Amino acid sequence: MKNVLFKALMVVVFGSLLVFSAGCEDDNYYEKPSWVGEPIYQMLEAEGDFSHYLACVDKTGYAKVLKASGFYTVFVPNNAAFEAFMEEHGIGSVEEISEELAEDIVSYSLTSVASTEQTIDDFQRNVAYEDRETNLNIAFKRRTYKSKGVYTFTAQDGSSVEVVDVNQASEIPGQGVVYFGLENKNAKNIPFFTDAFLQTKGLSVEDYNFFYPDAEFSGFNVADARVVASDLRAENGMVHVVDKVLLPLANVEELLEDAEESSGFYDILKKYMVYLTPAPRDFLLREERNTGVYKDIYIKSYPYLHFPLNNENHLSVDGAQGSQIDTWTLFAPTNEALQSYFSETFLAKGYQSLEEMPLFVIEELVNAHLFRNAVWPSRFATTQNYFGEPARFDKDVDVVGAQMASNGFYYTVSKVQETNAFSTVMRDVLLDPRYTMFYRALVATENQYQLRNPISRQQVYLISNEQFNELGLTYSATDNTWTHEIPEWQDLAITSVLDRLLNLHMIFLPNADDPFEDLSTGYGLVETNNGELIRYFRGRIWASGQTLLTGATLNVESGKDTLVNGITYELNKPLLFSTQGIGAFLESNASYRGFFRYIEKSANSTAAGAEDPNEKSRLVYDPDTKRFADISIADPQTYLIPNNTAIDAAVAAGLLPQITAADFTTAEQEMVKRFVQFHTLRRQYIYPNNGYNNIAYTNFKDNDGDTYVSVDSNTTDQLKIYDRKGREAVATFTGTSPHTCVLANGAIIHLIDNYLDYRAELVEE
Repeated sequence: MKNVLFKALMVVVFGSLLVFSAGCEDDNYYEKPSWVGEPIYQMLEAEGDFSHYLACVDKTGYAKVLKASGFYTVFVPNNAAFEAFMEEHGIGSVEEISEELAEDIVSYSLTSVASTEQTIDDFQRNVAYEDRETNLNIAFKRRTYKSKGVYTFTAQDGSSVEVVDVNQASEIPGQGVVYFGLENKNAKNIPFFTDAFLQTKGLSVEDYNFFYPDAEFSGFNVADARVVASDLRAENGMVHVVDKVLLPLANVEELLEDAEESSGFYDILKKYMVYLTPAPRDFLLREERNTGVYKDIYIKSYPYLHFPLNNENHLSVDGAQGSQIDTWTLFAPTNEALQSYFSETFLAKGYQSLEEMPLFVIEELVNAHLFRNAVWPSRFATTQNYFGEPARFDKDVDVVGAQMASNGFYYTVSKVQETNAFSTVMRDVLLDPRYTMFYRALVATENQYQLRNPISRQQVYLISNEQFNELGLTYSATDNTWTHEIPEWQDLAITSVLDRLLNLHMIFLPNADDPFEDLSTGYGLVETNNGELIRYFRGRIWASGQTLLTGATLNVESGKDTLVNGITYELNKPLLFSTQGIGAFLESNASYRGFFRYIEKSANSTAAGAEDPNEKSRLVYDPDTKRFADISIADPQTYLIPNNTAIDAAVAAGLLPQITAADFTTAEQEMVKRFVQFHTLRRQYIYPNNGYNNIAYTNFKDNDGDTYVSVDSNTTDQLKIYDRKGREAVATFTGTSPHTCVLANGAIIHLIDNYLDYRAELVEE
């Protein structure tokens, strides 16, 4: 138990859920019966076959209730049922039934709102008359008058505290919030099953008998008892006679607590998932008035689980009525199954014990076994938990026990749920202590869902905690925030930094038969999840913020385990992206010098019409941002840079002006701009061996609109480009080439051996 006061935020929900008042549950839903007769107590007394039940009623405070006005449904055991019950429990006579036991029997037999056999399985909520059909035959539980109240809980450290169970659940679970309604009694539910309900829900008697294998289904059963007489009408309600004394069902928490075969699973919940928060003062004062003693009381909750195991009310839908039509489901692994899973998977990747693990890893394991809805025996494959995963159990093989709880279904299973978290590439992130920051970053950027998707094939390069820190990225668990100290990324929001960094380390394979990329041999380029490129050469890998010499080295041995949706690898350092403008890459490479001289000259020329000669032109290029005018930085770009010889040829052909001591004129600036834009292919990365054999649009528009070139990228080491005149330019690629397939920020740069003519008409050369 995580006994940390105020660890979870407690939200006290004010408002009245009048569980124990007559007519509390939408009394106006049904019309009150028109007959006039004796109240329930007097009617049962006159019938003569319910003296044992009435003797129990007399030992409680419910005699007054059943004699007075009201609107109840009561499931009453007849005398034969009591005699069988007393014989089974070694009770000599009804007089020997204790007041406490009598209280359990009577309070659990009594529910609000009088219902006939025909209407009992209708969902009790206020809806328009024309929508009433949606409520029919879909309920299988009613809240009784039995509640647990304040009780003593033995904490993990052995101390005893007074607690009350949490009584509401969050619609978005696992947020650390505790919802507690002051007037919500957290009353236990009693299940019932009718032919109409099973038919409406598409269930069979086998679904019922899976929980009650020894029970005979009669068409109207309450738990494992048959209704032997229904619709006995009284002035203050409706009586259904059952052939068995029904004791209050335990909730799923109570069943797990008493399950020796699953004690290991319960110990995990008690130690790590239980939180105690002080009950609100109004609640404490009310308890003091009722008991005459003031004492500290705590709310016992599970704020980081997908549902609180001790909450009887399911999701508080339509005035806390949701428990009538749905329920929690818990799959509790046996100790043997849990230990086997620990040794083979859970504690086999780096953690030596649960004590070493972050809580979020343990939460993943536990929550995989919690379903926020009813998982009927015939619906394992089609009912999903909050992770979107079905119950991956064979009901005839893996389920070794099934019990109906007051607030859910309880299955004992002989294996651990095969959750996506530990069977996909997320396993190596969650179960290796070196990658906790990688997981935190995945959560912060919502990239975790793709990695845990079993049908999304991924090749992931992991970033260790040490590498995050060396990079200058830090995470604070105290306030759940990230910071970074990377100068080049200072203008980016931290989530943008994390998202781009993570996606640079993930390769998505769209087809099931696509082989994983082998970056340990050969050379080439690979597109990552966010559309950026990484480059590799014989196990060296780099991105736009690196080069062959400064890039990462692949640890080939780290990728030996192929998981259901992919494989993970380790690198000796992270891959880094650049945020610099394209000019930073062009000006630093001598092979591009002839091209870049025109860019420099343009930017150093006086702006057209400027009175101040120091006002420089930005018609083509801005040296401050190192970006070209009118070329988007939001879309991928492919830059084709003619080599120095080709630049000279372009000048001779009249496509570029001569460079002299004088500034470029406006007309000359326009020539340079057209030349740059025509040598930039927009909205895509094109490179050798990427299978692109089509036209590609440039950033230049002439009088006819968009312009284009033709591309042939089918060969491994060459990229061929043809302008509209059919002139060919070739980029030659080698694994170590420093001037072709150069990765830039949102761009790829190739050195070509010829210029491309942006003019559509034929010009003699």
